[in-house]
Amino acid sequence: WWKMLPKVLAPVLRDRYWMTIVFILGVICIGYFIMYITMVGMNNTFTWFWLLAGGVLIGGDILWYLLDRQGHHLPVWAHHTLLAVIGVGTLVFVVVEGILIGYGGSKPDAGADYVIVLGARVNGAKPSYNLEKRIRKAYRYLNDNPKTRAVLSGGKGPGEDISEAQAMYTYLTELGIAKERLILEDKSVNTDQNLQYSRDKISDPQAKVVIVSNQFHIFRATRIAKKKGFTHVQGMGTGVKWYTVPNMYVREAFAVLKYALCGQI
Repeated sequence: WWKMLPKVLAPVLRDRYWMTIVFILGVICIGYFIMYITMVGMNNTFTWFWLLAGGVLIGGDILWYLLDRQGHHLPVWAHHTLLAVIGVGTLVFVVVEGILIGYGGSKPDAGADYVIVLGARVNGAKPSYNLEKRIRKAYRYLNDNPKTRAVLSGGKGPGEDISEAQAMYTYLTELGIAKERLILEDKSVNTDQNLQYSRDKISDPQAKVVIVSNQFHIFRATRIAKKKGFTHVQGMGTGVKWYTVPNMYVREAFAVLKYALCGQI
């Protein structure tokens, strides 16, 4: 029966209902792009993906419709190839997203030697929503584990009056965390540097470490940490605003695939 499956599915690709679904998906992508830049702004280049994806889907759908009306159809081998690419791509995407969700919900053990808080955007001198969530998560862990120290990791980027590390330091000290427990790492500009420079701040390679970041980022962050020489590492994730979830998780899936192919995780 499986040999007959491509012959059964191939005509489905020419079905007008599928054309409608593709068109709707394109409209959703463009609508999401408009909503995202309206509510969040153009804070990362990946946001253009949604506009590009919407344009490709709608443009391809129109071309598909016109060719179908004129009686032009893809050869059988092209249908089979298209089905295989869509199937494999969907499977890989689902597996990666499952891994991201699974790692994001993990709970670290108590009594870590260090908490490494990965930086996120600072608006002037004020932590952004994502960074504030990370700081508060770290604060709760530090409050529950008085012997744990924190490495605050993040340099100063465009539009930031102070480094991300300094913003975290100020926030945590105002909450009552002793200055002696906080180590600033204010040179890094990406996750790879966050963990490399934080590793340089920790003298004991056997130290138990908990990495604090957003839930979608925990898998990649902990895998990079192991590449940097951390032997006992766990993650502790925080949530994001609901309307940023698609952008964050889809972008992270591409980042994980890139890092995996480059041998960085």
